[in-house]
This record gives sequence, C-alpha cells and structure tokens, in this order.
Amino acid sequence: MLRRTNGCQPRTANWTGGLAIVLATGMAACGGAAPEPAAEPMEETAPAAPAEDRSSTAPTVGFVTPTDGATVTSPVSMEFIVSNLNISPVPAEVESPRDGMGHHHVGINTECLAVGEAIPKADPWVHFGDGSKVFETLLPPGAHTLTLQIGDDQHVTQDGLCTTISVTVE
Repeated sequence: MLRRTNGCQPRTANWTGGLAIVLATGMAACGGAAPEPAAEPMEETAPAAPAEDRSSTAPTVGFVTPTDGATVTSPVSMEFIVSNLNISPVPAEVESPRDGMGHHHVGINTECLAVGEAIPKADPWVHFGDGSKVFETLLPPGAHTLTLQIGDDQHVTQDGLCTTISVTVE
C-alpha cells in the first residue's frame, strides 16, 4: 500500500509496475521531479530613459470637451478640468481671495484677459461662481473661440490659468 507524502498521491497505486515507477510518478506529480532548466542569460539592454517629470505643482486649466479644432453641434456642451487648484463656489462675502481657490469663467469669441485683471460680469464672459465645471450654450453655425479662464474669489485672473480653443458649429 502507498501512502501520501506532502499532500500528493501517486498516480499508480499498483505494485506491479515496480516501486521505482510509482515513486517517479508520485515525485513528478508533486513537482519534485527533475530540476527546472536554467534560465537563459539575458541580453544587455541600454539603460531606460528617465521617466518624464510629472511632479509639477503649477496649476493648469483646460477643456475636457470640446477639444481644440472640434466640429460640434449647438447647443455646445463644455466640460472643464483643472489640476493643482481647488475649484470652489465663491463665498457670499469676500474680504480677500482664498489661496489655492478659484472658479471657472468662459469667454465666447474672446481671448484670455491679462493676469491680474478682473473678469467682467457681462458678455462675452459667463461666470461659474457656484463652482460648476460643465456648461451648455447655444451658438450659431460657424467658427468660434472658447476661452476658459480661472478667477479668484474676486474674479481676478490668475497667472497661467487660461486656455483658448477653436470650434466649428455646424
């Protein structure tokens, strides 16, 4: 009679094939047979290029949709994205702007305003003082420029936080 070793049972429990065959079969079934072949030597490769540095903490702003050069239909749906800056509703009373906070403004058919300039609360600018990051608007067919600019709690433009794209409305 054969007994189990290490939780494995030989495939043949018959003494007629000889003890050596039984033990060899049991060892192979348990992974204890021949040693694994040696790994082939690896070819030397050139050192990998350094990874791109993505550690910048400079805030950025952009459009998720539409993309620059897109052909769209009206109403035009827009979604905004910002990194390394908090988007927040503007407080009811503002004594001074909060550091690291801002909100979106979209200018239609206009360019970025100068840094430090107050964003007008009139056409062609739309303010998102509630902290929204999506917007839909009707635009007539033709070419249009969409400008996304971040303003602080006092609607003052911030350095590097403006981008402009062009779209064509069918």
